[in-house]
Amino acid sequence: MAPYKNVVVLGAGVTGLTTAITLLRNGARQVTVVGKDVPGDMNPEYSSVNAGASIISFASSNNKRLQEMDRFTIKEFRRLANTEPESGVSYCPGVQYYGIDDAPGEDCHWVRDLFQDYEKLHQKNLPAGIIGGYRFVACKYDRVLPRNELLTHFNFALIVTANVPVYLNFLVKTLISLGGRLERQSFDSLQSAMDQYQDADTLINCTGMGSYYLKDVQDHTLYPVRGQTVIVRAPHIKHQLYKDVCRTDRFCTYIIPRGDGTVVLGGTLDRDDTNMEVEPELTKAILENAYKLHPYLTHNKGPDAFDILSVDVSFRPGREGGIRLEKETRYRNNGDKVTVAHNYGHSCHGFQSSWGSSHKLLQLLKGEHLSKL
Repeated sequence: MAPYKNVVVLGAGVTGLTTAITLLRNGARQVTVVGKDVPGDMNPEYSSVNAGASIISFASSNNKRLQEMDRFTIKEFRRLANTEPESGVSYCPGVQYYGIDDAPGEDCHWVRDLFQDYEKLHQKNLPAGIIGGYRFVACKYDRVLPRNELLTHFNFALIVTANVPVYLNFLVKTLISLGGRLERQSFDSLQSAMDQYQDADTLINCTGMGSYYLKDVQDHTLYPVRGQTVIVRAPHIKHQLYKDVCRTDRFCTYIIPRGDGTVVLGGTLDRDDTNMEVEPELTKAILENAYKLHPYLTHNKGPDAFDILSVDVSFRPGREGGIRLEKETRYRNNGDKVTVAHNYGHSCHGFQSSWGSSHKLLQLLKGEHLSKL
């Protein structure tokens, strides 16, 4: 029998919803997800809703812990793409580019161990300003790409991507179909949540940046990573491009089609920037960078020809030391014991690590003598 029966999950982003589903599939009788923000809300502090959600790994070559979580996550997203089209998860041909050499001690091509049929791209297939790149999971593209797409004819990767609004709604529907509940409410402490949900034997903290402010957590190793993205209409774009961030640049360039005619263009990585307003100069730079990498976005009409649908800002929950996966025992004001576990601090890879970190948390709850992973 599972050591958790009645569970409350604080946080209704991708991490909280995925954690709740994982527990319901593994013995929990009742799981209630409680969030200040829920799918459908547009709030810069609710970072899940503005994610690009290309399921590639952000782990460094030395971060075996995150690599393991990402491996697990990629397998689950592939299952969803293969068996549950209503999830909004699909395969998308694409490539990964690099504009700089590896930092000392790093190997950006470590993914040779993560994906099958890995292959570096030949120099002749690279756009100007790109020094390297790779493909993985070979899929023969069925047509020669136009010259103005910047990519010559070669095998593409089949990358898994998620249409974020569709996928978050799918997670909610899955939660409810398994008997879970979703409630909108905010708390200023774990204690207040424990005291309100008297029947819960387990409380899971998936509040992301909220853990910086919870009175009885106050994790000041957390920091916001401001991201600004642009959603454009470009139904002719059918594959993803990603150019990795330069160590001295605040930008990374990515082009991620969502499968519904819209494309996510990004983006920025601004640590400790808390400006909630759209910055027009960043929007201009994002569009120019995307166009430079892939002029076919506007049919070679220039970066001023984009059909812009929205410009969005969000704050990802960065954390020194990475994701916090930890278990402890706390007590209600009436003396009842509650198991409290933490799963937060996913930074820019919340979707990419979601199923893996939730599985780790499951192991943590099942392990009587485990307190941290």
